[in-house]
Amino acid sequence: MKIGSVTSNLINNVYKTNKVDQLNKKQNRSDTIEISDEAKYLNKVSESRGEMDIEKIKDLKRRIENNTYKIDSKALARKMIEKMKGEI
Repeated sequence: MKIGSVTSNLINNVYKTNKVDQLNKKQNRSDTIEISDEAKYLNKVSESRGEMDIEKIKDLKRRIENNTYKIDSKALARKMIEKMKGEI
């Protein structure tokens, strides 16, 4: 009786079965992607650029360069407090 040959055949069969199972799992696996919250925010900001008032931006830039742009400190403080309170 050849016990060694029976055992090696069983091991070979198990090995082959496992190898086929692993290949099948790899072929059925699909890739996934996740987009971070930061990336979503940056995308939203990027898309909203088209909605900006270009003329207003040019006017502000010109006034800053000419030192004629004045900041209303009370209005600024009011907006900061509103923002901190979550009102805006």
